[in-house]
Amino acid sequence: MRRALGGSLAAAALLMTACGTDASPTSASDTSTSTSTPEPSEAPAAAPSESSSPAPSESPSTGSDDPSPSAPEGPPFPESTKPQTAEPSGDWDLQLVDVRVGEHEGFDRVVLELSGTATPGWGVSWGDEAVAEGSGEVVPVAGDHVLTISASGTAMPEPGSYEVPQTLGPAGDIAAVHVNGWFEGYTQVFAGLEGDVRPFRVFTLTDPPRLVVDVAD
Repeated sequence: MRRALGGSLAAAALLMTACGTDASPTSASDTSTSTSTPEPSEAPAAAPSESSSPAPSESPSTGSDDPSPSAPEGPPFPESTKPQTAEPSGDWDLQLVDVRVGEHEGFDRVVLELSGTATPGWGVSWGDEAVAEGSGEVVPVAGDHVLTISASGTAMPEPGSYEVPQTLGPAGDIAAVHVNGWFEGYTQVFAGLEGDVRPFRVFTLTDPPRLVVDVAD
């Protein structure tokens, strides 16, 4: 009886021992691996696109007078070469300040710049020679033909006004411009032209007052 109990106890002890050691090994799939999740990559902030809008183009500043390439346009050229006249307006208080001559695309230009409040008138015509008002003397001017320009509405020259006589040029087909002087309200200028006579146009500009004469090429 004691042998049977002792055997039973021994068998139970052996069974318990076997149960304590029957632990299956941990599989690799169950192993918790601490994988550090990388921080989300932060792309560098894109620099704001600078839409460099071009600065507004500035037209070249051109004096409203005229030996500049972008000289102000006047009326159409007439087809004939006949004389042209116009009356002045306002008080006859104009003083000659400057005379300029320039070559442009399609024409050559003579500008009489004035000071005063009036708008000048004019008498412009072709001739074979330059004849001075008042004296009737022939003034030598280079060129084959002479365009006589008489600006009206001008007062007797004051100290500091444009000195006369003066000769300018050449420019284009204009061989010379001779500023003759003033006589009884008229300021006389001669433009000598190389070649045949051709159409011309005459008009005025303001601020300051100017008389413009263009000779077509």
